[in-house]
Amino acid sequence: MPVPSSIDRRVLRTYLADHLTGATAGRARAQKMMQWYGDTEIGPELAVVADEIDEEHRHLEGVIDRLGLRQPVVLRAVARAGEAAGRLKTNGRGLMRSPMTPLLEIELLRGAVNAKQGLWQTLAEYADELGLDAGEYRRRADAVDRQVEVLERLHARVRGEALRPGDGIHEG
Repeated sequence: MPVPSSIDRRVLRTYLADHLTGATAGRARAQKMMQWYGDTEIGPELAVVADEIDEEHRHLEGVIDRLGLRQPVVLRAVARAGEAAGRLKTNGRGLMRSPMTPLLEIELLRGAVNAKQGLWQTLAEYADELGLDAGEYRRRADAVDRQVEVLERLHARVRGEALRPGDGIHEG
């Protein structure tokens, strides 16, 4: 479906590309967190959010394709590299898992989840012109609130021990 002349195609492409770049980094972070914390007490709830983030990423790629906009392969590679570089931070424990790490990871993931709410709201606003279902994007924007609630719960669970001596979260 072509982008109508009432919408600046270049601006839309850049906007969606920027969100896809962020979504790529967010998805990579969520998947890595599942590898690290899947067997801990935060694993089950984290798995639900990670699966939803993965589905949303695929959906956004599909929207970009349907609108005939080029997917920014280079920007996605940069997002993956940036996400990987973010994991190189020192935690003061060498190769051991620090109780601070899940706290920071949840905070970063919460930021990514919050950012996509604006994307879904914007797509709902322009849905009719773009030939999209506005209701779907309103539902997606509302779903962000539930994801944030889950991440807030997980944050509360790990922050009490994050800065104390010990190993933090425990196997579930």
